[in-house]
Amino acid sequence: MRLAFAIVKLFPGGGLQRDGLALARLLRARGHAVEIVTAERAAGDYADDLPVRMRPVAARTNHGRQARFAAALAAIAGDYDAVVGFNKLPGLDVLYCADPSIAARMAAAPWLGLLPRYRGFRALEAACFAPGRPTRLLMLAAPQADAYAAAWGTEPERITVLPPTVAAARRQPGLRTDGTRAALRERLGLADATAWLAVAVQPATKGLDRTVRALAGRPGACLLVAGLAAGDRATRDTVRLARRLGVADRIRWLGHREDMPAVMAAADLLVHPARLDTTGTVILEAVVNGLPVIASAVCGYAPHVAAADAGLVLAEPFDPAVFAAALGQAADPDRRAGWSRHGAAYGARPDLYAGRERAADLIVAAVAGRGSTAAGTAASGAAVQAAPPAA
Repeated sequence: MRLAFAIVKLFPGGGLQRDGLALARLLRARGHAVEIVTAERAAGDYADDLPVRMRPVAARTNHGRQARFAAALAAIAGDYDAVVGFNKLPGLDVLYCADPSIAARMAAAPWLGLLPRYRGFRALEAACFAPGRPTRLLMLAAPQADAYAAAWGTEPERITVLPPTVAAARRQPGLRTDGTRAALRERLGLADATAWLAVAVQPATKGLDRTVRALAGRPGACLLVAGLAAGDRATRDTVRLARRLGVADRIRWLGHREDMPAVMAAADLLVHPARLDTTGTVILEAVVNGLPVIASAVCGYAPHVAAADAGLVLAEPFDPAVFAAALGQAADPDRRAGWSRHGAAYGARPDLYAGRERAADLIVAAVAGRGSTAAGTAASGAAVQAAPPAA
């Protein structure tokens, strides 16, 4: 099969981008031809092993750029047996959806309908989720899927909630004890400080400001930030906040890192008080690597923290005092050691690593079930219904 993987922006560090590239490589290993189609590609060699087809578009807004990319994609869709989207776009055979529902958000806050941004994104969402559409929908968390189904009345047979998409290769709890932890802590100048880790490309969404404010109340702690560099445009507000609070010298900006298991080994606690996170894959990666976690309950993978007894989950609505109390509990080395052991043991569960294989199975089943091009969309739903359940 020849497959197009469509994603508006291709850049290192994004969880959606990482999943898309991993899925492309997985399907290629199964003998399929996969081409990444994108409008914007960051400099670097992180996807050089895959064919990338550029379809640049110009627009002043994100929703406008996405709509124009959809039109550019439609013009070349006939070159492929199927198009798999990683953004909500018209005409997709399969959507791998990592985003929350715009329609659900607008239902809760109707005034958002006054904004062209939300109307534009809602129209793109409708192309995938409205009843009668042929797109097979791969979702990353049950609450996310429920929100879409409630907002659109999407046919249940078109929706599959995938198992977690953590890569087994990123589970390396042994790095905490084989000398990697000590060596990296020395390079980072951590000494005896309790090292918190935050992983964020979108600092406001991931609650990085909440973490920096909490850092001001814990003088024995320092903060490692992976995914952002101090000079990045996205960090400006956080850097100013850190300076105002007098904690800038206790923050290490690590930028994009490919060695996240090693970074997690160097840290003592993952701090993830996100305002919104469909999954929070970093949460589960931390758990299975033996890194204790404090995360907000809005994160789709937060239940794994409680199930593993590997840290604490912050109930909603977010309360800074509750967050501070949780950090106080996590300051106890013995408590953290217990959480670390529990998380590493929990990581032995094979179902925690099945998401990408399951997604690949469903993509192949959806395309194979289309039959002839003329009968494609009519047969797609029935074919995917027949796909085997997750083990």
